Amino acid sequence: MYSGQALDIRAIPKAEIHLHLEGAIRPATVVDLARENGVDFPFRTAEELDQALDFEDFLRFLAMFQVVNRCLVKPSDFERIARELIEDLAAQNVVYAEIRYSPMHPMQRGLSFDDVTAAVVEGVRQGSAETGMPLALICGLTRQWDFCLETTKLAAEWAGRGVDAIDIGGDEAGFPAEGFVDVYDLARRTGLQLTAHAGEASGPESVWAALKLLGVKRIGHGIRSIEDPTLVEYLRGEGVTLEVCPTSNVKTGVVASYAEHPLRRLFDAGVRVTVSSDDPAMFRTDVAREYEVAAREFGFTEAELGQLTRNAIDAGFASRAIK
Repeated sequence: MYSGQALDIRAIPKAEIHLHLEGAIRPATVVDLARENGVDFPFRTAEELDQALDFEDFLRFLAMFQVVNRCLVKPSDFERIARELIEDLAAQNVVYAEIRYSPMHPMQRGLSFDDVTAAVVEGVRQGSAETGMPLALICGLTRQWDFCLETTKLAAEWAGRGVDAIDIGGDEAGFPAEGFVDVYDLARRTGLQLTAHAGEASGPESVWAALKLLGVKRIGHGIRSIEDPTLVEYLRGEGVTLEVCPTSNVKTGVVASYAEHPLRRLFDAGVRVTVSSDDPAMFRTDVAREYEVAAREFGFTEAELGQLTRNAIDAGFASRAIK
């Protein structure tokens, strides 16, 4: 077991496959961009913003996510935050990462999908060139908005040109998977790979729907699968990967504490799990800290932490050659 002293967690190679670009912006950068772009932002300093990042439930987190998003006004903002994020990942000894970006937010504010995507792709290119880190880019869709299919059509034009996959997140309970079958069918036909948020704010039925209706082999979060033994066995047997984000789940109230979190039970049941930071700036964490949490709170050994990294790379959307 990890003693908290003998193991240098930050030296362990890590993979991060559940990471939202807009939830990973350095607080100082958010404040800087708000000022530069003339945005009416309620926090004057990075310290004030950091103090506000305490959430009582999932929907309040989503509201803060949108407040931060409004500070991103021009394409170069997206290029900057993508480049800075990769710098931050490299400092944690991350050897492979997948970044989700959310183009539907800026599209609602008048920016074009192509301009935002080109900027993110360029920031990722620069960051990868500077650090040598291989990356994949995931187009994140927002369930609550009625132009997911149109956005997926635009993302499909970037398949093979910087965008590797789609994901869907947001209000899982209010907008279940059955409303997005056409979205995932289109993505599959056009060569985009697939993952989906499920089993975070909603129960096992949400995971079943993502698996059966959307046809994914990766689930964002998925921790409420533990409530259905049949589902747990299915996940193990089919090699489905759960992208688990422990601190995020505690901060948004999905679970009450680390002690109640099912990460250890899922791992011991043979489910292929990974550990990620989700929205690290908002949850005051990073992927290195999530590995520390896995060791300290769940008793993961060094070998098991290594397995988490291998699981993430095996499930990743990178080419076989990169893996």
